[in-house]
Amino acid sequence: MNQHIQTDLLNGIDISGLTNVQKVHDNLYTSGQPNVQQLKLICQAGVSTVVNLALNDASNSLMREHICEDRTVLEMGMHYIHLPLLWDCPSASQALFALKAIHHLQDQLIWVHCAKNWRVSSLMYLYRRFYMKMPIEQAEELLHQIWQPDETWTGLMNAVAMQLQAEQFTY
Repeated sequence: MNQHIQTDLLNGIDISGLTNVQKVHDNLYTSGQPNVQQLKLICQAGVSTVVNLALNDASNSLMREHICEDRTVLEMGMHYIHLPLLWDCPSASQALFALKAIHHLQDQLIWVHCAKNWRVSSLMYLYRRFYMKMPIEQAEELLHQIWQPDETWTGLMNAVAMQLQAEQFTY
């Protein structure tokens, strides 16, 4: 049975045009960098918080368009959280902090993104395994629908998984 968790509609709004969009659970969606029109759709769909894991630099498409995502999201009435992870050398402690922040917001409808949904999908693999208790094989299948993590990101996921496993044994 295919456990592909993806959708084209969120509360009746077509979100299929976003890059690598993926539904994690009813209150958590992810994608690559949304443009201004897509942010409007996300807002219309009832998203209360946008979490950005990408850097706001020249590699970010909104920055190239001279759009300030934080201002745009806030002016639309949503909350904005920026928890950037470096692409070439992501920090396990920052990734763990982002996961815990995302989990803390689980009762709200949130949208988490980065440039291509690669950073986010790596964290969502861990989120599914440790917070949703999803079997590893299923979490991997959903991760691989977005991308095949390289050595850097596989190392990050393993480091964070070890921290999450250790935390489970302390409760």
